Amino acid sequence: MNYLLTCLIVFSISSCSVGFRAPSSRPSVLYIGDSQSAGYLGGIIHQHLLKTFQERDIFLYGIGSSSPRHWSATKDEKSGKWLCSREGRFNGSKGIPLNEKICRGEKENMIYSYLNRDKTDYVIFQFLGNSMGFNGPFIKEKVTKLLNDLGNQDCLFITSPPYYHELKDKNILRKQTEEHFLAAIQDRCRVVKGMTDENLKGFANDRENYLGDKIHLSSKGADEFFKQIKPQLP
Repeated sequence: MNYLLTCLIVFSISSCSVGFRAPSSRPSVLYIGDSQSAGYLGGIIHQHLLKTFQERDIFLYGIGSSSPRHWSATKDEKSGKWLCSREGRFNGSKGIPLNEKICRGEKENMIYSYLNRDKTDYVIFQFLGNSMGFNGPFIKEKVTKLLNDLGNQDCLFITSPPYYHELKDKNILRKQTEEHFLAAIQDRCRVVKGMTDENLKGFANDRENYLGDKIHLSSKGADEFFKQIKPQLP
């Protein structure tokens, strides 16, 4: 009888210990983007992510002039060679060489596959302007290659805000390009649209939101745009 009672107690303790076992992995996030991510916006988002994730579990890469066609290329393709030669942002550091961080995968695999090899819990893309001038099928091909590499990951796609309102023609093309992105993404990722009518009427009319080129966000503009996307960030 005492033996059976002892066994029941041991079994009960073992069962309870399983229920309170600590998670086997920590939450992690992969974020890739263009010059906005390489600049002020990427810095603000990195600081935001530090409130939820440990530094070692954040992988934020921003490279100016990059687009899905670069990140979906292999390191031996023209677009891949260009990406591998660039400097950019990694988390809190900006203007640093990124070749050793992003181009260490197998030569036949796209660069993004190497970055996404550990299948982080969250994936965030931020692109738009550097795809202007390309048609819908081409953009869909490159975006789809990135999305097809996702596993069971929570995905967010951010399209960048408009240029300063004086660049009207470029903003029209930018709006059309955003539609190509939305058609490619469909419902695979949650989307935060930067080219909203509200942003074109409000955000784009504030000169202080932009640097001298009227394209890239100033610290003020980055902060204002961050407020728009913050509710969707992990």
